[in-house]
Amino acid sequence: MSSRSGSVTPDVVDPAGLKAFGLAAAGHEGVLSDASGALIIKPCTEAEVKFYEICQASHPDFLPHMPTFLGTLSLGGPNVDAITAASVPEDLSSPDRTPVPVPVVPNNRHNNIVLSNIAYGFTKPCVLDIKLGAQLWDDAASLEKRARLDKVSDSTTSRSLGLRVAGMKVYKGTGATLSVGIKDGYKVYDKYYGRDFTAENVIVAIKEYLTSTLSPSQVKIVVERFLERVTDIRKVLENQESRMYSASLLFAYEGDSTAFEDALKQEEAKAKKAAPSDAEEDDEEDDDEVDDEKIKKVEDVKLIDFAHATWTPGLGPDENAIQGVRSTEKLLNEILQS
Repeated sequence: MSSRSGSVTPDVVDPAGLKAFGLAAAGHEGVLSDASGALIIKPCTEAEVKFYEICQASHPDFLPHMPTFLGTLSLGGPNVDAITAASVPEDLSSPDRTPVPVPVVPNNRHNNIVLSNIAYGFTKPCVLDIKLGAQLWDDAASLEKRARLDKVSDSTTSRSLGLRVAGMKVYKGTGATLSVGIKDGYKVYDKYYGRDFTAENVIVAIKEYLTSTLSPSQVKIVVERFLERVTDIRKVLENQESRMYSASLLFAYEGDSTAFEDALKQEEAKAKKAAPSDAEEDDEEDDDEVDDEKIKKVEDVKLIDFAHATWTPGLGPDENAIQGVRSTEKLLNEILQS
């Protein structure tokens, strides 16, 4: 689906088909998806829309590392408020905590951004949100907000590493549904989970994210690909002039081992189709089958959350965010070497 800005029309997103989106790793309020699940719709700021629009116009190297921007959508009314309330997941991350719905303040849905859904294409997506930066506030933040966010940074890995695990959801399999803290096969780790780790032991949280139903060899593929993608993102950021406060790296991988193998096979079939062949006519029937098949993904990584992001020509790279990306690279490297 091609990127485009401006208002999104009903032929792109039908408001009547919107539903609660339950895979927001950091538990963001008010996130919706379209009927197909390919798009997400979330409340946004004008700054976030502007960041996407300028990126589309002037920063082509950055575009592959962020969700596809479709435009904006105006919503409102009691039905959408009800969906918004339903979209906030239960807090299931702590075994000694009784799962209860998180209270929701009704959203003003008149300013929403429409983006591609990174979790689309997975059968059982496992998602991880890593918040970037030691400084979490932008210049517009009040003194009270600066002090509050500085306290969070000082007491977590945000200050020391420039990153913090902000939430994750891991598929544990249908046999785990009776275990404490697991619902529909998923274990959910809320935004407070990552605040207990230090620079010395945060790798434990990253390893926990990888404890789905995959085999060790499948996990190794995921980590290798994650590392390659994060390295690419770091190289792009080192050549961009921007400031992205409280932006995140969003990771996703296929948590079902059978679906994982199916996704690898689909990749191989597409690669075979793209390669030059002397028997192209003989392969036409197989090619049609590949084209008709629903996309299946192995993994993905994107930069997300640009509500406090701006392009800053002349100010150099965003070392605040890059610190966290480099730390993520280091952690993934350590896991591969372990």
